[in-house]
This record gives sequence, C-alpha cells and structure tokens, in this order.
Amino acid sequence: MTTTTVRNYPDISFVETDTEAIKNALIRSYEIFTGRTLYPADPARLFVLWVADIIVQERVNIDFSAKQNVPRYAEGEYLDSLAELFKDAYRLEPEKAKTTLKFTLSIKLEVATVIPAGTRVTADGEIVFATLESLTIPAGELSGEVKAECLTAGESGNGFVPGQINQPIDIFPYYQSVENTTESAGGADEESDAAFYERMRESVETFSTAGPLGGYVYFAKTASPLIVDVKATSPTPGVVDVRVLLQDGELPGEEILNKVSEILSAAKVRPLTDNVQVKAPEAVSYDIDFTYYTTSGGALSDSAAAANVAAAVAAYKEWQAGKMGRDIDPSELIYRIKQTGVKRVEVRSPVFTVVADNAVAQCGETAIVNGGAESE
Repeated sequence: MTTTTVRNYPDISFVETDTEAIKNALIRSYEIFTGRTLYPADPARLFVLWVADIIVQERVNIDFSAKQNVPRYAEGEYLDSLAELFKDAYRLEPEKAKTTLKFTLSIKLEVATVIPAGTRVTADGEIVFATLESLTIPAGELSGEVKAECLTAGESGNGFVPGQINQPIDIFPYYQSVENTTESAGGADEESDAAFYERMRESVETFSTAGPLGGYVYFAKTASPLIVDVKATSPTPGVVDVRVLLQDGELPGEEILNKVSEILSAAKVRPLTDNVQVKAPEAVSYDIDFTYYTTSGGALSDSAAAANVAAAVAAYKEWQAGKMGRDIDPSELIYRIKQTGVKRVEVRSPVFTVVADNAVAQCGETAIVNGGAESE
C-alpha cells in the first residue's frame, strides 16, 4: 500500500513587522543608552514612536518584497516572473467568447454567396461578434454556418443561448436573418494569481510523455481561465475520459469542450494510443429545504437572520458545486447556517449523497422557512 504525504509549507516572515515589538524594543534601547525613563508624555518618547512608525513601514515593504520571491506568496508581475522556474508556464490571457452563427438568405441563388470574414452581429447593441472566416453559401442553398468570436475579451460575451445573437451590423445582398446556433462560451478574464500558481505547480506533470493523469489535467486547464476543476480517468484501456468544470459549478458548453479536446489531441500531449474523450461532468441534482429558528430576545432580528441565512445558503451552493466528486453534505449546510447565529436548523433536504468523481452536485429548488423564535 502506498502512502502519499502532503507537505504543508510554513507561513514565513523575513523580518519582524509587529508594531508593538518594534516600538518596545526602541524604547528599551533608548532608556538603556540614555539612562532615562520614557514616560507617555515625554517628547523623546513621541520622537521614538515616530521613528518606530517609519521602521515598521520599511520592514513591511522589505517583507513583502522578499515574499515576492516565493511562488506561493508572489502576486501579479512577480508571480509571472517566477513562472520561468516552471515548465512552459504562462499566465492565461483574457479569452474572447465564441459561438457559431447561421446566416440565411432570402432566396436561393444560382451563384454562390460569400459572406466575408469579420461580418459583425450583435445581441444587444453592445456585445458584438464577428465571423472568423469567410462563409460560402453554395448555389441553390439558403443558409450556412460559420464560427464567430466576440470582439470584447472577458466573460461579458458568455451565456447568449441559441437565437439571441440575431441583430446584423454588416448587411449583404439577399440577407434575411442570422442567429447563433450554439450558446456563446469561452470568454474569460485574465487568469487569477491563485489559479496560475496552482497550474505552475501542476506543470511538472508535463515532463512525462506517457499520458499521466496530472499531464491531462494541466493541459486541459490551459484552455481557459474559467476552468476550475478537471478529472481524467481511464474507464477502459486506451480510453481517456476527461471531465471539465467551470467557475461557480457551471457545466462547459460545446465551445470550451472543443477547445480542450483540441489541446489534448496535440501530438506533444496525447500518446498515440490514447483515445481522448472530453465531456462535461454528470450533473447530480439536489434541493435545499429547511426551517431555521432564532433565539427569543436575541440580538438577531428577523430581517438580519433572513439575510444571513440566505448568504450562507448561497455560499454552500458555491462550495458544493466548486469541485467534481464532492459529496452532497447536509452537515456542511447546517454548519454554515449555524454560523449566522440562528438557534437551530431542521434540514429536510438535501440528504447525504455520494457524488462520483466525474460528476458535480447542482442545486435545483430552494425553500427556506423561518420557524420563528424559541427560548434557549
């Protein structure tokens, strides 16, 4: 049996930054050197305290600067610079959302119709998509499909369901209509420090060319900063099943799945004998239904209790959907609700449910009942 040891790294400081410790040390030193006792109103004591403030500020800057040389503390450009210590690790840039547009002509023509690359379409007058290549609708055909990309990088271009991107900006002869046939997805803001640091550490898995689990996880995450969890398994010999989960427990759409599949199918990533299948996780649905009770005469008003409980439930949903294979755990819900200050909780749903490694729990209906106040 193999035992895996997880190393916990110590929390370190390179210099003393405690204000009271520095202030007391300066006062003691002054009293030793001068033979004077510095009382609170002594002008010399006030001067020493002023010097102590400057020293503390400088030490905080020194400690911060030193910590930027340690990957787990580094931020922003400092973390980007440390990436050279790892294998092919770069912060993921903002991504533009993508979708597929279907253009339809008003009549069938005897000649082919070419819709040039860069033809723009919008959903709301603000978010604009442009075709990535020219679309040729053959003679005798009414419609054709082409890939399109949002002109604005970031998450703002995500979430337009089929049919919503339908307002043309660039019109061509015999145009009748346009609409997206896939939900727009894949748009992402710049990768966060926490996500980039995690990928930096995972990059060592890519040294192997034999298709290790960690290698598939690392390369899949390079597809988009939106990806927060990846599970790779081999259900049968030669088959690699890769599941991808997005932020806030969102299931990936066709655009992101295709991008992950393209990355994992590269010759330098996928062993020749592997058949890689990229899918969304299985969704395991659960409902939330409970009654909470407050304490009679307590400091928590009904409105404050309701707001606190609602926030706790929202945090629980986010936690529950934040990782694949996380069992549906009502005790975690009770714990979070009790932290708000309510007296007790009666949870009818969810019940404890085991979630498979390739699945994620997603909340359906939510029912919260205030049962009133009770004596202690």
